[in-house]
Amino acid sequence: MEIPLKASPSLSYQNLSYGDGKFVYLHNTEVHLLNVVTKETSSILVKDKTFQAKVCNLNGGTVLVLTTQSGTQFWDLGKEKHMFTVGHDEEGSFLSRGLAASGSAVFVGHALGTISMLEVKGDNGSIVKTLGEHKDAITDIASGILGGQPIIASADMAGAIIIRDQQGTAIAKLASPAGDTVTSLAITPCHVVAAFGSGKICLYTSNGKKAVEICAHSRWINSIDYCASTNVLASVSEDMLLQFWKMPTNSDPKVGMKGSKMLKDCLLTGVKFLDDGSKVGCIAYDTDKFFLYDA
Repeated sequence: MEIPLKASPSLSYQNLSYGDGKFVYLHNTEVHLLNVVTKETSSILVKDKTFQAKVCNLNGGTVLVLTTQSGTQFWDLGKEKHMFTVGHDEEGSFLSRGLAASGSAVFVGHALGTISMLEVKGDNGSIVKTLGEHKDAITDIASGILGGQPIIASADMAGAIIIRDQQGTAIAKLASPAGDTVTSLAITPCHVVAAFGSGKICLYTSNGKKAVEICAHSRWINSIDYCASTNVLASVSEDMLLQFWKMPTNSDPKVGMKGSKMLKDCLLTGVKFLDDGSKVGCIAYDTDKFFLYDA
């Protein structure tokens, strides 16, 4: 299914998020929302330069979080109303990418490799810790349950990947290919999944060892998304392919390709499953269509 968009997505990897029945993407300084049921679109005009928009589960609720030039903005997704902003104090926060929430904490990555840990209480938040293990610009941050434990995974442009506990303490560094940019992260019950600019997808165990390497695409991978309901990973790339992969489990350690679809003349920049995994949405740079398919 193709749904018309009022504005085309910007050229930015991971430029799609989903929550509360709405897909979210960036167009210049505007945040656009697409209601998956009504097919209606709406937009939020943000005065600052916006680098990333992501729907996060925070304190038991769903919040739209934006990283901007001046700080991290928190929005009520249902009402599309701004709630508060947490300013960026540290050097290097002029380009903030990578967003993940765990409990009451939000982790925000920055251009110099630092990560701000924000604590959100009620209608306000503050920076409580700055994490500095990365030496290059943060490209993505993901949260999830790995081996039964809640973790945070962060990655940078040089290919470094670090696993942390909920307090932000580093517990493992993954053996990723040096110099190969990590473009997107996902967490399954058994592995941290990393997509690379080389077109590879690698799966890592909790102790940092590489378990699987997939030559998934022929060009830069712009986004991956994991659906826990179906145990399937979706990936999109500059090679115009939307791919589906069965992820390993403890009882079935094999990776399998579930399907592939080419979107001709489309530079795909974002992919997201619906919560139940029944459908998957994807977008392409400079294209006024939203693509929604059965997964």
